[in-house]
Amino acid sequence: MTRVTPLGSRSPDVEDTTHVLADQVVPGPARIEVEAGGGFGISKKGLADINIDQMTETNVKNLKQLGGVDGLAKKLRVDTATGLSRQEIDANFFARRAAFGTNTFVEAPSKSFLSLFVDCFKDTTLIILNVAAVASIATGMIENPQHGWVEGFTIVVAVVLVAFVSTVSNYTKEKQFRALNAKNDEFNVKVLRAGNYDQVPVADINVGDIVVLESGDKVPADAVFLRGQDVKCNESSLTGEPDEVTKGVTKDPFLLSGCLLASGRCEVIITAIGSDSRWGRIKAKLVREHRATPLMEKLDDMVKIIGYGGMGCAIATMIAMVSIYATTSPELRKGTWVHKLLDTFIIGVTIVVVAIPEGLPLAVTISLSYSTKKMLNDHNLIRVLAACETMGNCTSICSDKTGTLTENRMTVVELWTQGKHYDEPSMRNHPIKFDARYFDMVATAVCANSTAQLLEKGGPQDMPIVQGNKTEGAMLLWLRNQGVVYKQVRDAAFRPQTGDRMYSFSSERKSMSTIVRVHGGGFRLYSKGAAEIILSRCTHVLKANGTVGVLNTVTNDDIHDTIVGMAKMCLRTMCVAYRDFSADELPADLSTLDNPPEGSMVCCAIFGIMDPLRADVAESVQTCQRAGITVRMVTGDNIHTARAIAKQCGILTTDGVALEGPVFREMPKDQLQALLPKLQVLARSSPDDKHMLVTMLRARQEVVGVTGDGTNDAPALRAADVGLAMGIAGTDLAKEAADIIIMDDRFASIKQSVLWGRCVYDNIRKFVQFQLTVNVVALSLTFLGALAGFDPPLNAVMMLWVNLIMDTMGALALGTEVPKPELLLRRPYKKDASLVSRIMVKHIIIQSTFQLTTLLMLLFLGPGWLDVPNGNACISTTYAWIDDIANVAAPEPCVLLQNHSTCWSLNCSAYVPLYPTFNQSHAMPPNVPLACLKSPRCDVYDYRHFTFLFNVFVFAQVFNEINARSVTNDWRVLHGFFSNTMFLFILAMTVVFQVVIVEFGGDFTKTSSLDGTLWAYSVAIGVITLPLGVVMRFVPVQEDPDSFANPNGLVIPKQPSLAL
Repeated sequence: MTRVTPLGSRSPDVEDTTHVLADQVVPGPARIEVEAGGGFGISKKGLADINIDQMTETNVKNLKQLGGVDGLAKKLRVDTATGLSRQEIDANFFARRAAFGTNTFVEAPSKSFLSLFVDCFKDTTLIILNVAAVASIATGMIENPQHGWVEGFTIVVAVVLVAFVSTVSNYTKEKQFRALNAKNDEFNVKVLRAGNYDQVPVADINVGDIVVLESGDKVPADAVFLRGQDVKCNESSLTGEPDEVTKGVTKDPFLLSGCLLASGRCEVIITAIGSDSRWGRIKAKLVREHRATPLMEKLDDMVKIIGYGGMGCAIATMIAMVSIYATTSPELRKGTWVHKLLDTFIIGVTIVVVAIPEGLPLAVTISLSYSTKKMLNDHNLIRVLAACETMGNCTSICSDKTGTLTENRMTVVELWTQGKHYDEPSMRNHPIKFDARYFDMVATAVCANSTAQLLEKGGPQDMPIVQGNKTEGAMLLWLRNQGVVYKQVRDAAFRPQTGDRMYSFSSERKSMSTIVRVHGGGFRLYSKGAAEIILSRCTHVLKANGTVGVLNTVTNDDIHDTIVGMAKMCLRTMCVAYRDFSADELPADLSTLDNPPEGSMVCCAIFGIMDPLRADVAESVQTCQRAGITVRMVTGDNIHTARAIAKQCGILTTDGVALEGPVFREMPKDQLQALLPKLQVLARSSPDDKHMLVTMLRARQEVVGVTGDGTNDAPALRAADVGLAMGIAGTDLAKEAADIIIMDDRFASIKQSVLWGRCVYDNIRKFVQFQLTVNVVALSLTFLGALAGFDPPLNAVMMLWVNLIMDTMGALALGTEVPKPELLLRRPYKKDASLVSRIMVKHIIIQSTFQLTTLLMLLFLGPGWLDVPNGNACISTTYAWIDDIANVAAPEPCVLLQNHSTCWSLNCSAYVPLYPTFNQSHAMPPNVPLACLKSPRCDVYDYRHFTFLFNVFVFAQVFNEINARSVTNDWRVLHGFFSNTMFLFILAMTVVFQVVIVEFGGDFTKTSSLDGTLWAYSVAIGVITLPLGVVMRFVPVQEDPDSFANPNGLVIPKQPSLAL
């Protein structure tokens, strides 16, 4: 993402000085415009006065003038306890949106079709071709006013057609990517309306809405802090300042749109939305940065090499054409020197146009845009296009466990409580009888120290939907089954309005704690977290009768054994504990207490929570491993749970290694480097451990894909070659840092992203193979034909049509191939592997050799075989007297045109009376000296020789395009052929347009209608490329083993199989 630092942004080390100066330069509170339409007490302009860029102190003063947050809420007609009213919801916020607008952005207008069409003509080669075509029209009309304009005009039409097709592709591409970008901007936010919390699309929030934000969430619009604890914001995306900014009611209550909540939880009142928000104002000025992808860089290099080769061929062809014309006797020359030079120049420029493979970048664009759209069906949202290519050659995937490998449907299945261990059958068949005091303590410890919500509608089998942390949800669902109404317990125990404080879960502490005030004075701390961590902080235990006892060694070992036993069963273990404090042990203002005193606590209960393995995970992991990809599990769970889950899904093999985070980070670097290839499980890992693992793998030239869902996963997601964020469980910060968003959080979808990435890579290689074959044949035929003294067998219009077949139509046909499962039977390619493999070179050489040999034989021997005139033969010629005939004398020696006898007069005017009707008929040349006549003009041509040659060439490409569907030794090129409707459509359109050009082109395209026999021959010769394609795949040439990465995967069989 391109980060923008507005003018006036300050660095942290000068912030205090700036605030000191602010008292001298910042004016007092502004006169805020309060009256607004719709009965609101403040206008949009008034809200802007508390949202001035980089003027926090002035904004605070202006907010105080309004009566603080409560005063602002009254003016916005919002109840701080219940949110916007039911009446407004029913009215669809009509008055509010009329006064303050909607949370949508005015997008920069996309380029129109006409604008894109005009841009195509800025291409240098097309400009040159158009200029040459206009010159051809001008000289042609001078020499032949009736028909001389045809050739030049035809070139102009062909260029316009090329530009039109390119414009259609670009216009479609831009529309697709705008749709994808719009998808990127869609997410839901949690709002408080009419006393209920609900999820709404970000575009539906209004000024005055109360929005709930948690750690990792993106601030959806400019807002003012209402209530919350331990809130810090990362505002670097707007201000450029890296330090997290503490937010509160008094210090800095303003939260800026587009920023991320780094820690804490809060509720805010929205004050500016859409284009009026801070992010909206900046977004209007943003220019998206376009970076070349790795594959595009390879293709750019290839374009240069092929382009230079094409220019060399063009120059050589032009020299050959001019040289042959110069050495031809004047009476046998066709046209004047000016006409010949112009025609030669047009042919040369056309060769360059055909040779330069501008279709390569187009093929990448088409393939990527097509694939990214299709990948949405496989639950992959591509945010960075390069990731699609990169994922195809990924060598290592570091996956989270929860929600990715498992279902993220947490359930309490085992319990240690009242000194006893209960498993799932015993809890189901024999409900636990609790002492009231004991149970009240456990229920309060769970409800007060959690933020998850149970939505009593919409879940499967009438079960509530857990909104928030799934582990907390599992414990709340267990309490619900015991008859507890968690909201009542939570509201009674935890009262933030009286100063109670919640400490969000910390990956460093591995715990979450809440401190509440208790009746009679004093405080109580509730804590929960990883069982062994919390247990290690406990010194007492809650007995079955609700009294507190010392946690002796026997009880501690019993609880520890229970935790280990649960972990071996792949259960997540959570310990709930508490501790009482007297009033003087903790400060009255808990906001001054940075860290909760989580020591000497009372252990209440141990929950064993299971997250079932997804049904398709084992198969997906095995498929990735077979494809040469090492799958590693990186989780915060303990080593026993992690190892058990990894074995179940096939990640941990017999020779694999499982490490815990603390051991991993303390291990000597040389020892760790030796162990890294076998490391398959990293348990009890912190975000820093994940980042360190990714960095080390990349240093080993691995292509690394990393999954993440938490805010703290962002560094690892950024460090990876491909960051994969979870679309459901992922925080906004994780999604911002990711390249691909896995919309359903499933590992199987990650496998699909690899499959599509390889499909894109292979589709580009298919197109390269096809285009290089066409290039080699077309350019060689043109050059060798010119060298042999023929007019170019493929004229400018024909070559421009071939260019369309190669570039746009070939890119559409081959760039939209769907992935085949066989793509996951080979290892990934190395970063520096050549785009053109040995097998592709074999295919190009064999096909181009066959086609070129066939076409050259038809060029030299075709007239005799087919009984047609040689080349573009003139079958009707027109002659005329020269203009100044009275003053012209024939040079000596003089020969009469028809009978080659000696001229009886050198004076041209002496012959005119002998042929009085010649100027009217022009049909038959009189028997006069050649010098007395203008250069003959051909009225009717027979183009059948070169038309047949052109037809054979095009049909060879049509059938070879089918061959190009495989860049390996797999001969089954027709496999899945009829399922690709785009490919079938392109082939059909190519054939239809070829028929139109041949049968109806005439002098415009220099083609003659062919009879049924010649059409049959054309198709038959073209079809030969198909069986040739089968045979050539048995020529023993293999992929270079050094082009593959990761020796763990399989490779497609060396020799093609005849099995269908």
